[in-house]
Amino acid sequence: MTEKHRVTLGLEEEVFVLEKDRLTPTLQSLDYLRKLYWKNPRKYTTQSASNFAKSEDRRECFMGSVEISTGKHTNVDRLLEDLVQRRKEFAEAARGGLIVPVGGLFTLKSPSNTASSHIHVGVSKERRDLVYDNLAYFTPVLAVAAANSPLAAGEWTGLSYRMSCEGLLGPLREDREYRFQDLIISKRLGTIEMRVFDPMPEVWRLREILLAIQAIARTDERFPFDREVYNEERKTWTVHGCTPHVERVWRELQPVYSFSEELIRSPLSDLLGRIARQGGVEKAYLEADKIWREPTDTHPQLKRHSKVRTLTGLAGYYAIRLPYMAYKGYKEWYGKT
Repeated sequence: MTEKHRVTLGLEEEVFVLEKDRLTPTLQSLDYLRKLYWKNPRKYTTQSASNFAKSEDRRECFMGSVEISTGKHTNVDRLLEDLVQRRKEFAEAARGGLIVPVGGLFTLKSPSNTASSHIHVGVSKERRDLVYDNLAYFTPVLAVAAANSPLAAGEWTGLSYRMSCEGLLGPLREDREYRFQDLIISKRLGTIEMRVFDPMPEVWRLREILLAIQAIARTDERFPFDREVYNEERKTWTVHGCTPHVERVWRELQPVYSFSEELIRSPLSDLLGRIARQGGVEKAYLEADKIWREPTDTHPQLKRHSKVRTLTGLAGYYAIRLPYMAYKGYKEWYGKT
């Protein structure tokens, strides 16, 4: 591999954390981050984060997902080892909470209160536009494979409520640096940031998606990406999943990377939706937690919400990181690429 074709990958993983007998997160999530942060402040100043609902969505639930992120890697398996280690550390810090790695909580209908797996793809500046176009062309296939949030407000919404509604992502724009769309050029990092994916608790599925992204980023072939076609087709595949368009693009992907058809025919969205309909939302969340924890060899030890831990989380994590959050926010909106 030449330096010209060098590809780096990094992952930001967001999840919800719920206390016993609760279906929505509380500010106690900040205390789980506090415990994680103080184990390694230098690392987790930059590689952890908290999210909150925006505007009207705050009426449903103010607290949002929490985030852990990996370092930058050129090898997919090393990235996954990094992620699993961070999951272990977070699972220990979040003891007492249920980890729910879904795009949107099944009892809410809040486009701004979601969770995701953001994949950062680093390539040379001279290849960035080509790689962006090619990744965007194949995004419908990869996004369908990653979907896992089929319900909102207790009702079935299709493949992924989070992907289908415009909130923190949406149709692609002419301005590739605008933050709230499926793929962006990150102003802060200069990477191609794939924001479209629901969280991916299944490591084997995440591995295949990462390997496909890596292969797409390395190819010199230019695929016929059309932004208007993408935006029109996303209205369908975000709801119905494996549409004729997705099937066609999947076939075009095969010479670049042999991506199993099972990944688009059987997304986690189907399993969690089926469990929720048959056994209730709580059972679906327990299954999602089990899948997320599988490589970590940890188990949930659910405890009730504590007001004291809300205060310690605000003081011992959120307040301390305010200067960094302000800096990061500025770079994300005004940084140079």
